[in-house]
This record gives sequence, C-alpha cells and structure tokens, in this order.
Amino acid sequence: MRDLILRADRPLLLACGLGLAAVIGWGSFGYSAWSSRQLSRELVAATAQRDAAIDKHQRLERSAGELAQVEGKLTTAKAEFDKAARMWAAAQQELATLNKRLDQARERVAQTGSIKQPEPPKRAAR
Repeated sequence: MRDLILRADRPLLLACGLGLAAVIGWGSFGYSAWSSRQLSRELVAATAQRDAAIDKHQRLERSAGELAQVEGKLTTAKAEFDKAARMWAAAQQELATLNKRLDQARERVAQTGSIKQPEPPKRAAR
C-alpha cells in the first residue's frame, strides 16, 4: 500500500522537488545579486575614502614643503634680527658715549664761560 501511495504521488513529489529546487536556485541568485550590489557599494565607499586619504596626504606633503620654506625664511630673519640687535646695541653705546662727551663739554663751557678746543674723538669699541 505504501508503494501504491508513493507511485500515485510520484509526479506530485517530483513537481514539489523541482519547485523547491527552483525556489532555492532563485533565492541563491537573488542573494548573490544583492550581495554583489552591497560589495559594489562598499568598494565605491572604500575607493572614495582611499582617494580622500591620498588627497589629504598630498596636501600634507605640500604643507611640509611650505613649512620648510617658512622655517628657512624664519632662520634668515632671525639672523638679520640678531645682526640688527647687535647694531642697535652698538648704536646705543655710541650714543651714550656721545651724550657723556656732550655733558662734559657743557660742564667745561659752564665752568669757563668759553669753548675750549675739543679733544680728538675716541673710537668706540666694537
């Protein structure tokens, strides 16, 4: 009897098996297509991130080059500033010496009431 049921339902079982195989096949195809689309989106996003990172790296390299130029200019400016500061100090010392000589000359004029021959100028130490 069991054989009879199986024989009678054989086309039905075959149709159900083929239907199940078709559903599994189409489901696999749909999942594969969906997965491929997801991977494509992730690849596009990763490529955009990579391009952004490359662009940022190039900007940083340009900035580093500009920074090196600025450091060079800053070193040159510091050397010029140091030279000007030394010249300023020497000029202040010379001015102090001249003011002292002027005060001495005024004192001599005040003491004698006349102007004496000036002493030969002394060179300031440099």
